[in-house]
Amino acid sequence: MQWNLSVVVAMLGTAAFAQIACASCDRLFEALDKADQQERVAMYLVETRDQPLPAKPLTVRIGKVVYDGSTAGNAFEAHQTDGINPIMKALRKAKQEGKVKCESAGSDSYRGQAAERFKFDNPLMPAQFNPTTLWVARSSGMPVYHEVKDFGGFVWHYGNAVRDPLVKR
Repeated sequence: MQWNLSVVVAMLGTAAFAQIACASCDRLFEALDKADQQERVAMYLVETRDQPLPAKPLTVRIGKVVYDGSTAGNAFEAHQTDGINPIMKALRKAKQEGKVKCESAGSDSYRGQAAERFKFDNPLMPAQFNPTTLWVARSSGMPVYHEVKDFGGFVWHYGNAVRDPLVKR
C-alpha cells in the first residue's frame, strides 16, 4: 500500500490536534472542578468583560446552597443543590458521549491578572451562544470570567470576596 504524504500529514495533524484539544479540555475541567471545590462562589452578570461589577451578584453559592439573585430588589431566593456546577455536569456527560468540544484560546490578562482562555461548547446554552470562552487565572487556576458569545459574560469571585446574601422571607 502506498501512502500519500498529504494524507499522512493530515492524519498526524488530526492526532496532534486531538491531543491538544484533550489537554485543553483537561485544563478546562480542572479549573471548573477547582471552582466547585470552593465553599463560597459568586457570579456577576456583565455586558462586557471590563464593565464594573454590579452591586448584586446573579448567583451566590455557599456550600450546597445556591442563592438566586435574578429577582428584583436586594433579596435572593435560596435553593438546596448538590453543590456541583450545572455546566460541569453537562460537560462531563458530553465527554462521556465523546461530544465535548474545547480548545485553547491563548493567553491574555483579565483585570490585571494573567489568564489562559479556553473555548468550549456549553451544552446548556443554545447553539447561537457557542462557543463560550472561560478565562482561567494563572495564579489560582480558577475561572475568573466566562464570556458568552453575543451576550456578555459572568465574573467569578471566591472566598472572602463573597458576601452572605440577604434571603427572601
